Amino acid sequence: MEPDRDCFRRLYEDLHDHHADVGGRRRYLAGRRRTAADHLAELAPLRKRERTPAGGYAEDDEQSWRIMKLYALSRVGDHLIELFCPEGDPPAGFGVTGGRAVIEGSATHRLELGGWRVSATPGRLGSRRLDVDGLAAYTEFFTDIGLTPFEHDEAFSPFHHEIFAVVQDPYATHVSLEEVLWPGFWFGDLLFSRAGVRVRAPRHLIDAAVATTSTLYFASRREPRPTSDLSHGWGSNSQWRTRFHRFYSDEDGLHLNWDGEVDIGEDPPVRPADRLGEDDPLTERRELLLHRCFVRSALPRDEDDRFPFGDRLSLTTAEWPLRPESIVRMPRSR
Repeated sequence: MEPDRDCFRRLYEDLHDHHADVGGRRRYLAGRRRTAADHLAELAPLRKRERTPAGGYAEDDEQSWRIMKLYALSRVGDHLIELFCPEGDPPAGFGVTGGRAVIEGSATHRLELGGWRVSATPGRLGSRRLDVDGLAAYTEFFTDIGLTPFEHDEAFSPFHHEIFAVVQDPYATHVSLEEVLWPGFWFGDLLFSRAGVRVRAPRHLIDAAVATTSTLYFASRREPRPTSDLSHGWGSNSQWRTRFHRFYSDEDGLHLNWDGEVDIGEDPPVRPADRLGEDDPLTERRELLLHRCFVRSALPRDEDDRFPFGDRLSLTTAEWPLRPESIVRMPRSR
């Protein structure tokens, strides 16, 4: 029997359509916690990384249905994060929290963001702030249904952390973690969502404008930030057959996008015979998979048209810059 995915889809649609105010949102989520916890418990086999069949799971496989069902829950998380990170000015000295380049007036010029040129009027970037009440609704709900919150506050880790704000420091020699702004969540060894952070960094390691405005992959939504997700472009029903991106942390290391067919730890990567070749530089593919966005100042012009969803990478530690010696080979198929 196919697992029922409709619970999390209905949860997302009801939140999207009827619960814009944070008070109503918290009351609605509180009333759905027990049902959501029961449905999440059905997905327990996803808590541990497993060797997959050669070629991956067929769509009618029970594990595929679990992965798609968890994707529906991740859409709820993305929606709640978007709601508690609205457009607005952050506190003074907080750092850059860009959304999109803001276009004002009719005259259009070329605005350079790091190494990336976009069409915009001179002036400013859209900024974002944190809404603490919306953040509380997010944290309470996912904790109460059975996910485990974490901060990983000892050091910046692109595996564990989504960059929300950057303090650009020309005197810094490395990337340091300034503050954890919202928790991430585990489902066993499976990374359900990353923690949001503010970092301090020199521009050659993390460019503030690029890291906060470039396309965020493996995310369904982060308005005003652009995102890219495998559900985008599909119909109202087809989009819910998208599979959750599985990033695991276990005794063998950190495993980024475990279901990806191409191991980009190899140089050059070996692709399946029926897959077209990738011309993108390997360093860029690793940066994109590790951060789920580009963060360096030399932003590729096609940064919004990449396909990291087929790549995977296993590491002993996730540091930035990525240390080549941290890359490990981990066969995926059984």
